[in-house]
Amino acid sequence: MNSSTIRFSDTQLEERRPVWEALSTMYLDTDVALSRAWRVQVLSASPYSLEEMDAILREEIHPVCFSNLLQPAGEWAGFDPAMLEQAIRGRRTRWRSRLLARLSLALPGCFPREEWTVTRREIACRRKPARGIANVRGTMQRPPS
Repeated sequence: MNSSTIRFSDTQLEERRPVWEALSTMYLDTDVALSRAWRVQVLSASPYSLEEMDAILREEIHPVCFSNLLQPAGEWAGFDPAMLEQAIRGRRTRWRSRLLARLSLALPGCFPREEWTVTRREIACRRKPARGIANVRGTMQRPPS
């Protein structure tokens, strides 16, 4: 059994903290669509591709947050960022914890599939280059005819 912790460089931690916090909001016991605009903004600004965010969601956030969706009165105000980081970094990489997290992906109500699909789509739209020419202030102008 391997009981090592997941390790991140200082740069990875700085980049991941806002991503962890944003992704964790999909596991709250509340209407998570209300935080979607903020979540999309934070995740769109991250250096991670959609595929990398998928992996972060499934391998880092989901294993430590999914149980909140199973509780009758789970966390609804937001996960404490320091505790979230500690849980992710301290998560043991034993086969049992990996297996439980993998199995929970298939259980109804344990993975925010619909919300992630919508959030992911909005990130992709936000990251698409706008049609037009950006002026010095970053606002879009119509392309010349």
